Amino acid sequence: MPGASESPWWDDIASIQALASAGVPRPTVRRRVRSGRWQEPASGIVCRTSGRLTPRQRLIVAVEYGGETAMLSHSSAGAAWGLVREPSRQHITVAHGHHVSSTSQIVVHQTARNSEPRLLDELPFTPPARTVIDISAGLTRIDDIRALMGRATQRQLVTPEQLADELAGAPRRGSLLPALALTEIAAGAHAASEAQFLTIVRRAGLPFPELNAPVETREGTKYVDALWRHLRKGVELDGHRFHLDAGDWAADLARQNAIQATGIVLMRIAAARLARSARTAARACRVPRLPMIVSGKRREGRTIPLTIMEIEGYRGYV
Repeated sequence: MPGASESPWWDDIASIQALASAGVPRPTVRRRVRSGRWQEPASGIVCRTSGRLTPRQRLIVAVEYGGETAMLSHSSAGAAWGLVREPSRQHITVAHGHHVSSTSQIVVHQTARNSEPRLLDELPFTPPARTVIDISAGLTRIDDIRALMGRATQRQLVTPEQLADELAGAPRRGSLLPALALTEIAAGAHAASEAQFLTIVRRAGLPFPELNAPVETREGTKYVDALWRHLRKGVELDGHRFHLDAGDWAADLARQNAIQATGIVLMRIAAARLARSARTAARACRVPRLPMIVSGKRREGRTIPLTIMEIEGYRGYV
């Protein structure tokens, strides 16, 4: 925002107080607003044009309205970091004790936590980790929180450690679901679909697989979403929303072939099926019937089915 020695105007936006300090009488400002030459998009904040505000100007209005401690936050910051859609109302966070009220266009949050803003295009935003935790605290579905955290970690905006530090300093209210989701993210589940899969495994009482597990192949090191290494069984979760772009499909097929050439059987599940129900996902995880090994010898003519839910009960499979 403009400094004390600079012009009070910031992309044609200014506070009435700053204009008065710069020598523009308040009656003059009010007269121009009444005439329609200027507009007042928020109390005490004017724009010296009469047209529709640009998206950037709406952000500036919110920052100017909040005062010197204001940072764009919550979904306003989330949109700037590419994590959520643009909100219909701008969100700002101000230091506790600054008496600024919310309006029809601006939501004001107060905080006692210190956080240095990050500047994007000269505008102050809450840092990515703070932004993710702020948004998560207002969500009521753990799937939505998983998706948000997964998106932020996959895009390397934050690390699980940064999220944990931010969550530790956040208000306790609204922190339970983010804490649960963060536990799964910290375990290596960087995508919402992987976290849902872990929920299925946990509820079935199975041991956790290795997540994003490295496998050495003739084509180099490849990674499997979930791997029971001692069983030579792995699961790949397919979903364009959090994983691969369509253009990467051919490369993914080559990766799968390289992994299966090592003797690992891969089961592929559409992420959307995980979201619908665990039972549906379990049926999708069936693999071809395989011979049973008894005391190191193959029992001829005997085969049994295998699903994720049955893995622990069939340690004799290879």
